[in-house]
Amino acid sequence: MSIWEKLMSIPREVIMALVFVAILIPALNPLGLPLMTGKMSEDWYDAIDTMPAGSVVLFDIGYGSGGYPSLGPGNIAAFHQMFENDLRIVIMATALEGGMMYPLIMAGVKPESNYGAVYGEDYVFLGYIAGGQTAMAGVLGNLHALASNDYQGTSLSSLPLAAEVSSADDFDVVAYMTTAGGTAEGWVYQAYSQYQRPVLGGCLSMMTTSIKPYYDSGQMLGLMDGIKGAADLEFLTGHPGDAIISSDILSFTQTLVLIFIVIGNVAFWMQKGGAR
Repeated sequence: MSIWEKLMSIPREVIMALVFVAILIPALNPLGLPLMTGKMSEDWYDAIDTMPAGSVVLFDIGYGSGGYPSLGPGNIAAFHQMFENDLRIVIMATALEGGMMYPLIMAGVKPESNYGAVYGEDYVFLGYIAGGQTAMAGVLGNLHALASNDYQGTSLSSLPLAAEVSSADDFDVVAYMTTAGGTAEGWVYQAYSQYQRPVLGGCLSMMTTSIKPYYDSGQMLGLMDGIKGAADLEFLTGHPGDAIISSDILSFTQTLVLIFIVIGNVAFWMQKGGAR
């Protein structure tokens, strides 16, 4: 049996074992391979990076457990950058499960230990606010008329950051990450169209084609495109996490598959040529 015949006869079990190893290596030890970051992610990063210290961000956690694998890593990276730049964040959730995602996100960021942030002064979580665009309009129109307490029941008037903001004019940028198309478009309608507030968005990759026109038209400063956008933000902010791991795994496995495709084609044509 020639070497080409041997290559053509590699057992599938061997190939699957190699693919498994290609998945296991970056999963256990993320390599942080260089990424070709997208323009939409770079614009998100640049928008936050150029904001003066002390600026206030209104951030919506618009996803639940189903969206966390795609959006959660980008959310964590975005918060890292905001706290590093001494921005203050008023966080809310338009998704019912957003309140359950909040502690997972903050556990990944650790704002107190990593940045010396103080709850109530540097960030505050309003909790889940029902109503979709009605909730958005309420927060931007008159926050204190809509909500009197934070997610723990503490009066907003007793929290310095919450007491300072009351309407759209008090927010320097509105940012969201969501799995819902109505939420993604709603923030553009309510924040940009109604109050001319800059908007940053994050959505699932399958939603990008319908949300990107708002970015292309200038109604959004940046857009995080699913897990790829999340990996971009992790890379740009220097905080590799689950998205970078996913990117490494994808790069390793696809490279391995391409190698086997090349080997298979070369072996086939060499074997065919030798048979003539």
